[in-house]
Amino acid sequence: MATATKAGRATGRKPGGGSGGAPPKQGSRLVRLSVVGGVLLAVLAGCGGITAGVLAGEGYLPGDSMRQVWSTPAEGGVRASGDAAWATGDTLVHSRADGVSGFDARTGERRWRYRPGGAAAICSAGRTAADGVAVIAQGTPGLPGAEGGGRGCDTVVALDLTTGRELWRTSRTPADDEIRAEHDLVAAGGGLAVLRDEDADWRHASSASDDPGRLDPDRALRAFDLRTGRPRWSARMPRGCVPYGVAAGDRRVAALLVCDRRDVRLAVLDPADGRVRGVSLLDPRRIVDPTAHTPAFVSADPIVVGAENLDESGYATLLSFDDEGRAQGTFASGAVHGRIGSPLREPALTRVAHGRLYTVTTEYDHDDVVTAFDLRSGQRLWRAELGDTEDVMGLRVSGGRVTALVDLYGRAGEDGLLVLDADDGEERDARTFPDSVGGTSGEIKDVLGHGDRLLVARWGDGYLSPFTAYEER
Repeated sequence: MATATKAGRATGRKPGGGSGGAPPKQGSRLVRLSVVGGVLLAVLAGCGGITAGVLAGEGYLPGDSMRQVWSTPAEGGVRASGDAAWATGDTLVHSRADGVSGFDARTGERRWRYRPGGAAAICSAGRTAADGVAVIAQGTPGLPGAEGGGRGCDTVVALDLTTGRELWRTSRTPADDEIRAEHDLVAAGGGLAVLRDEDADWRHASSASDDPGRLDPDRALRAFDLRTGRPRWSARMPRGCVPYGVAAGDRRVAALLVCDRRDVRLAVLDPADGRVRGVSLLDPRRIVDPTAHTPAFVSADPIVVGAENLDESGYATLLSFDDEGRAQGTFASGAVHGRIGSPLREPALTRVAHGRLYTVTTEYDHDDVVTAFDLRSGQRLWRAELGDTEDVMGLRVSGGRVTALVDLYGRAGEDGLLVLDADDGEERDARTFPDSVGGTSGEIKDVLGHGDRLLVARWGDGYLSPFTAYEER
């Protein structure tokens, strides 16, 4: 059973974790579910009970299990860039380097497919979609071993997610002719599509010259009408700063800026005209370097940013900000919270909802813990510790509950589902899957829902099914 602990209460550590020790933690319900059920049913009902116990052990027992409804086919290997997953109405959409596909959320059948055309590839996709529209960036790479020949990531396209129809496109200035996986290059929200241009001479590790390069920084963060592509504004950058990343929400546009060639800061912009409302340090404790710390947006509304290696732990730190971009809570990996998963490599492990940050930490005893933090204060509100043989693969927060997909080690072909109360972390339900939901750490990109079904989105490496739907048995 997941052990929920609220702020201010004992944490129920294992023996050796504190003075005097604590009694051994009970096994998780996910692990005990089939074993205890099988034994009791066998004792009570003889052969019929044995049969039911086997069903429970294999994840087939009605009321305690999940079944797969449909799964979209894998599509073959492809370069890992442009990866994203969105949902709008009854359409699920998956993006990867060679194209974007739309699927029926009820049946899993493909509805449409968009391809960049020619030798072009998708290099970046907006983290979220808005009003049924997603924004992607694409371009043509240079030929291996040859100079020139490619245009780089030079085009931004808006797609209608219901039909796959291209609504509009515009050009952008790339740093070079390479196609690589890039984050926070385009964003959609609040009726806007926002993009950032680049310049090779802006590289923070390059010359110390004050020459900003061939591209004017004041024309490098631009917004367009999300539906029509009509230009809306071009933001004026603070002196010495160039855009590094962008996010858009219903009430604001946020941007990460590299200032003085190595210090990443947060800017909040007015979505009406692009005016910079304020700029603040990303982390008041230290300089945040774009290469060493690779900051990226987790959420635009409210503003949450993740960064790597900010602390001695060498793992992720999450930072929250108020509506004007002022620093609020800091959630750092280390002795207090354990290791926080990387929002870039494991995006399914962190969710922002209801003024809270829900995430998965791995503590010193290697147990995974689902944790809720208050975004304003940084205080941990509750923690739910899983068993020794359980690793969380993804989270979903909806309807006042936190659903965790759990890898049950030592149980071949079986994973689990744990439902926690979003307010206090108390366990509300636990079920098992007869088949593996995710094979390796970080394989799941997102956990979505449609009606009573749970939908799992996976990274677009070509060898994984983009979407699988499950429902209660």
